[in-house]
Amino acid sequence: MSLKVPSAYSSRTAGKLKPYAGYFCGLAAAAIYGGMAVLGKKIATDLASPLIATSFSLLFGLLITAVLFGRNAVKDGARATKSSWIYILASGGASAFGVSCWYLALVEAPVVIVAPIVAVYPLVTIILTAIFLKNIEKVTPKTISGAALVVTGVILVGLGTA
Repeated sequence: MSLKVPSAYSSRTAGKLKPYAGYFCGLAAAAIYGGMAVLGKKIATDLASPLIATSFSLLFGLLITAVLFGRNAVKDGARATKSSWIYILASGGASAFGVSCWYLALVEAPVVIVAPIVAVYPLVTIILTAIFLKNIEKVTPKTISGAALVVTGVILVGLGTA
């Protein structure tokens, strides 16, 4: 997906912003997930069971995604091969299970512990990338060092709140 820049910006400005689109979207995702952790804790402990919270979270995610990308999704879905659908279904299943585990964790542990633990997922990503995407992406020593810093931070947060 590429970042669509409003027409008020010149193409020269859009060209300058494009390399940073992934960073901007990543920061936006971090802010949204940070807020979701606090809201999720409130929802899963005071308002609804983790199963209901998961169901509505996925439903609203589907609706918002459909509004934003629906037209392209239908075209892409029609062009997808059968083997692609295996990956799509596996990704959707993993996502649903991950959201369920997220809400269950928020019920069982403090949000200040759960959020940093969940933030360790890049380690899994790095390992799986090295195994399955070695021809597409390169895992560098800097990447591994950054992941080690994340783990160190999670350990320190865990020790600090224990």
